[in-house]
Order: sequence, then structure tokens, then C-alpha cells
Amino acid sequence: MTDDRDMKRTKEEKKENVRTNEVKRQHYVPRTYLKHFSKERSNEFFISVIPINDCSENNIKEINITNMCLEKNLYTLPGSTVQQRMFIEKFYSDEIESHYDRIYSILTDPNKKTVSQEERQLIISTVVTMLYRTTKWKNVHNELMMRVFDNLFSLCEQTGKDYFIYEGEKKSIAGKTLKDFHNEYKLENRPAQMLIQLDLAFKLIQLRSLRDGIYVAKLEDGNHEFITSDNPVIYQKLGQEQTMPFDPENILKLPLDSKHLLYLMPYADKQTCHIISRNTANGANCSSEKLVSNYEQFCNSERFILGTESSLKGYLALKEISERPITDEKFSKFSSFEEILKDFKDLGLV
Repeated sequence: MTDDRDMKRTKEEKKENVRTNEVKRQHYVPRTYLKHFSKERSNEFFISVIPINDCSENNIKEINITNMCLEKNLYTLPGSTVQQRMFIEKFYSDEIESHYDRIYSILTDPNKKTVSQEERQLIISTVVTMLYRTTKWKNVHNELMMRVFDNLFSLCEQTGKDYFIYEGEKKSIAGKTLKDFHNEYKLENRPAQMLIQLDLAFKLIQLRSLRDGIYVAKLEDGNHEFITSDNPVIYQKLGQEQTMPFDPENILKLPLDSKHLLYLMPYADKQTCHIISRNTANGANCSSEKLVSNYEQFCNSERFILGTESSLKGYLALKEISERPITDEKFSKFSSFEEILKDFKDLGLV
């Protein structure tokens, strides 16, 4: 069911933006991206959502993408002018989001075999900024700092001091509760965190522009669909469990819609980096492509997995089975790959 409050918030947001020319409700997953997993009604787009802490069909909700994956003043900077305060928000809007439909069309067009350098650069920039603009990095950093400050706050209480020294700077806790101090730190450091994330994105774009190749997988079978999440860019390095996000040799993966999955592959050369490699997956390959990607989206998400209603129901139907480990006893009974494949088919995994 669609929440009527979605429409009201959407109209209020539009009125506020026209009046002040400032965007307060800022999206860390672009609406231009989310709409390709959505249903359109009366020029509005609605996406199906499940909270990851309570995954069940009963909790699937349809939400206007205007009210999804956002945080108030996430990118707003200090400043005396709208231009100063909206610098990051405007950059993402003008330089990335305004071009998304164009690159989406390029990547999902089976007849498009090559890209220009400008198109390739735009594709890389879009994926890398989507990796770094989400709230995950800020929240992980804040959680770590909160544990540090918890210990320092407790030490101050034990010693009777109303301050502590952190990285050479005096931090006063006079008249503050631990919660007050946490909130103050998060508010004061948010602008710097957002600028650091943007700076890291710029640097990674430069590095990946040297070698990245483009690969698009398409699910051929009609009942197989990709899902996405509130943290949709996956990074991984072959043969390594622990991966640093800034490593330019990572593979970056991004579902484009319920049927297409983009890979940025860091192994291309000057002769191949402008070629779009494509693969249409069917049968067992189609199932495995979907299962792996959807599992990665669930693991990478912060709060929600997103997609069409049918894709989310399909994911939930196979979630328990696909995540259940194969016991050593059962594995020892398999004498060939064909037997393993048959078992997967019996379970509905392929």
C-alpha cells in the first residue's frame, strides 16, 4: 500500500525548494537511479521496500522515491549564501544525476557496442560517486568515534574532569550528557565528512579512468530479477576477503534495473576500455547471476533492500535456502557437478 503521507511530503518539499532555492531533504541514492526499479503513476515513481531487520512479505511497502534514501541537510555546508551551502548537493544534481538517464540508455541498449571517452568518464564518475555519497561511510565512522568518546567520557567522570584531550584538541564535556556530546560531534563533523567523501571519489575516479572496462550482464529468463538497496555499489577484489574501497583494482558492481547489472572491471587496456562487453545470462547462469547479486545487495545494505514487488518476493522466497550452508556430510555425497546442479534445481535455486 502507498502511504498518502508520501504525496503530502513531496508537495511540501517542492514548495520549500521553490521558495528558498535550497534543498533540505537530500537523497544519498539518486532518484534518477531508483526510478528504474519503480512503477510510474501520475508522473510519480513508487518503489517496493523491505527493512533488512525484519525481512518478510508482510513488511513489503510501496514508497514514493521522493521519500526514499534521504537525510535532511546531509550535504549542506556552512556558508552565508545558498551557493556555498548547496555546493555538494548541486554538484551531485548537475554533474551526475542530470546525466543518469543518458548513461542508463547507453548501458541497457544491446546495440550500443562502444562508448566515447566522455561517456566512459561519465559512467565511471556516476558509479564511484554513488559508492561514496551514501550515509554508510559517515555512519561507520561515527559509530567508531562514539565508542572512543564513550571511553573518554567515562574516564572523565571517574577522574572528575570536565574535558579530555583528543588529537591535541581540548574537548569540553561540561554540562553535557554523553548523548549531547555525541549529537554535537555528529553535527559539527558532518560537513567535513561529506567533503572528504567527495574528495575520495574524485581521486578514485581519476585512478579508475586509466584502466576501467565496462561489462553489462542481462538476465534473460523472465522470472529472474535483480534487487538493489540503500547502498547499491558493491566493491570486491578477486581472491581477497578484506577489500579496501579506495583500491582502484576492485571490481565495482551496480544493478541498473531488475534485468541489468553493470560491472566496472579494472583490467582493460587502451584498445578495449571503450568497448561495452555484454552477456545475456540464461538457465543456470541466469540464476547464479541473480542469486549472487541479490545476496550482495542484502549484505551491503544499511537499512533497506529495494526493487519491484516481484523481485523482493522472489528474493525472500529463496533467501533462507540460498543462505543455508551445505553440510560436510551432504557435500561428500555429491560425486559430480551434475549432482550438485540437480540439487540446486530441486531447491529452486536454478
